[in-house]
Amino acid sequence: MTPKLNFITLAVRDVTAARAFYVDGLGWPPAFEVPGEILFVRLSPTLVLSFWRADEFEAEVGGPLARSGVAPVTLAYNVPTPALVNEVLATAKAAGATILMPATTRDWGGHSGYFTCPNGFAWEVAYNPGPLGVELMEAEKVEGVVGVIRSRRSVPQGLLAGGPELDHEEVVRAVESARWAPNHRRTEPWRFHLLDEPRLKRLAELWGEQLERTGSSPERAAVKRRAWEAAPGVVVVTCTSAADADETTRLEDYAATACAVQNMCLHLWSKGIATKWSTAAVQAHEGFWPLLGYAGPPADTRLVALLFYGLAREAPKAHRRLGVADVLVDFRAASGDGA
Repeated sequence: MTPKLNFITLAVRDVTAARAFYVDGLGWPPAFEVPGEILFVRLSPTLVLSFWRADEFEAEVGGPLARSGVAPVTLAYNVPTPALVNEVLATAKAAGATILMPATTRDWGGHSGYFTCPNGFAWEVAYNPGPLGVELMEAEKVEGVVGVIRSRRSVPQGLLAGGPELDHEEVVRAVESARWAPNHRRTEPWRFHLLDEPRLKRLAELWGEQLERTGSSPERAAVKRRAWEAAPGVVVVTCTSAADADETTRLEDYAATACAVQNMCLHLWSKGIATKWSTAAVQAHEGFWPLLGYAGPPADTRLVALLFYGLAREAPKAHRRLGVADVLVDFRAASGDGA
């Protein structure tokens, strides 16, 4: 039997109160819920924290042992620095938790404190400098990256929402992540154009006009124009190669810029901002390049992405993808060298 744990289920008196604390207060997104009855929060790709109404829990599992006070179990939330222990405790308290013990330096070298959630379950917030604690934090980093990569979804423009919760400055920070994409010869061919609202509206108009020019009906062009206008924001990403670059270098520059766009999408997704990567041929309109500040089509430059962004109105479903066995030719496994 492989040692693992996939679900932690807490029997609670009030699932709604649990949701108010964990989802509304701490900001943990629900993975599944039946209002007032059950709530799932995914803690990692393979671990779910479940809150189940106590009477339904007892009907299926049996009644709890007679007890009073705090439940005889603790849940732990490990952090990579001592200072973060205090921050997490403060966040929990603001969300409605009761502090059982403030952050304290322990004899074993760590730093930890305790709080109880509104349903009475105790949480330890801990910094553990020992080998296991360090390994947990390193694994969490890797798992976090993998989780972002595998959970990211494209969200259509019509399902992207704006509002005060959308931080446009996060898009600027995402450009910092984008520019760390792999780039042969360090040509750094990418350029990012973050449009303001008037330019976004004009971009939508250009696309509507271009669609009609290329045979789309006025009705279809109007639908597309409105969808683009409704998007909360867009970044236009271009790629410029040196004038004397050969075909291979130009291909590498385009590939590097595409990697930069993916970096940007992943950064934004990790911050709760969804994206839609479009390659619509709006650059064929004579008004496109002036919109970005150019007199006309710049030499050796091509459009790579119209990256629409916003808050997802609903989580898109994952599309079926080919399995690893369908896309990987594993010669190591075939030769017996996979160990």
